[in-house]
Amino acid sequence: MRVLVLGGGVFLGAAVVDAACAAGHAVTVFNRGRARRAWPAGVECIVGDRQRDLGALQGRRFDAVVDTCGYLPGDVRLSAEALSDAGQYLFVSSVSAYASLVRPGEDERAPLASFNGVAPDDRSVAHYGAQKAACEAALRTVWGERALVVRPGLIVGPGDPTGRFSHWPWRAAAGGTMLVPEAPSPLQMIDVRDLAAWMLRLLERDTRGDFNATGPIDGPLTWPQMIDACITAAVHAGHAPATPRLVGEAFLQAEGVRLWTELPLWIPASEADSQGFLAVSVARARAAGLQTRPLLDTAADILAEPIPVPGDSRRDGKLTLQRERDLLARWAKLAPPRP
Repeated sequence: MRVLVLGGGVFLGAAVVDAACAAGHAVTVFNRGRARRAWPAGVECIVGDRQRDLGALQGRRFDAVVDTCGYLPGDVRLSAEALSDAGQYLFVSSVSAYASLVRPGEDERAPLASFNGVAPDDRSVAHYGAQKAACEAALRTVWGERALVVRPGLIVGPGDPTGRFSHWPWRAAAGGTMLVPEAPSPLQMIDVRDLAAWMLRLLERDTRGDFNATGPIDGPLTWPQMIDACITAAVHAGHAPATPRLVGEAFLQAEGVRLWTELPLWIPASEADSQGFLAVSVARARAAGLQTRPLLDTAADILAEPIPVPGDSRRDGKLTLQRERDLLARWAKLAPPRP
């Protein structure tokens, strides 16, 4: 296939480029040329801004388009129109596009978020889901039922610029007593390499429609399973074993610990409207061939890379070791260690 990747410079886009090259496809990337300048052999790079320079793609025909960087509906509409004669158009959306994630197990039939009243150029985090829903609508205005929409959950793995899941194997590698929220909420995440490879298979099979895409495919993880995988990976990498210490959610909230950011992946039970965010149905994706590797393997590959030091942007906003020690000391006075 002749594959055009809109984006392709970092993380998911880079993984799509790697997967497409490995599968023997002819790959062209179109992006602003800021995040990456070196490409695998044979990859054609066209530098341009999707808001202004789509003319650089005029007269080119691609078998498949993978849009990894569409965040504004106007941008997606422009590229959907400019590439309307391509064989397929895969848009990477998000499970955040759903109107409600109160209930675990939502599938692709769930209503999407309303974007009425959201400015077309609004890039705020508060309207991220609504803008993804608006992007899907913009794509379908042009492509209709021919469109292929993938809604990932949390994407993780080596090279993740957010460090959200990576925080946990990094913390496990530091050893000592490790603060873990006593969290009943489920967990889902997908290795970026699994997601990219599966999206290419969808295109190879000329698949259309909507798909949630996260893992594991046999059901959400528990926090103990996730923490155990991180500690095991750290030990296998030669680090001293960390000892998890469960800390009550009410205490963490009273101490002002920020959910999701300071303690990545933590969604307190009190956040009832978000309990389904990491527990969507992936039955349709599984039926379409999605496979996910063990989380232990993902954690091990993250630890095979250099662990970022404090001050690295991937550490920004996350619980520091000193803050963790202070919290554990205060928690110990309220809740003696369990036998």
